[in-house]
Amino acid sequence: MGAMFTTPVALVRLSYLVNSIYAGVCSGYGVSVPQAQLMCVLKDQSRGMGEISTMLRLDKSSITGLVERIERRGYLVRAMSPIDRRAITVSLTAAGKELTDAFYADVSQRLADLAGQLPAEDSDHLTRAATLLVLAEDVPDVFGALIP
Repeated sequence: MGAMFTTPVALVRLSYLVNSIYAGVCSGYGVSVPQAQLMCVLKDQSRGMGEISTMLRLDKSSITGLVERIERRGYLVRAMSPIDRRAITVSLTAAGKELTDAFYADVSQRLADLAGQLPAEDSDHLTRAATLLVLAEDVPDVFGALIP
């Protein structure tokens, strides 16, 4: 089987691998990693600035700058919240939705191909272990919700 790592080393190296794949796909679509993360958070629904800040674990001033940069490219639009006139809601434009869906599909396929290198039983174990860790650490739905 080859060399074995300790759990921390294996997790950090796996994180590096996943981040490298994600960053490579981002580059191919002409967006930064934070821009892609924001667009994926908005993939299926509009969200308020506070909710985005919480989900991406960034302060509100960072979110504002990120939203402004993507909005200038025509991928996002900000609007007054229909519920609270003081709040701002952020949504993808049609062009932003098209880009996000393509990016999401590409990343998903590349990660599925990566996991597909494992025997089915190991892939199932990886999925279960990753799901348990994500749930235990209350990781927000930054790339989509878990399937029940």
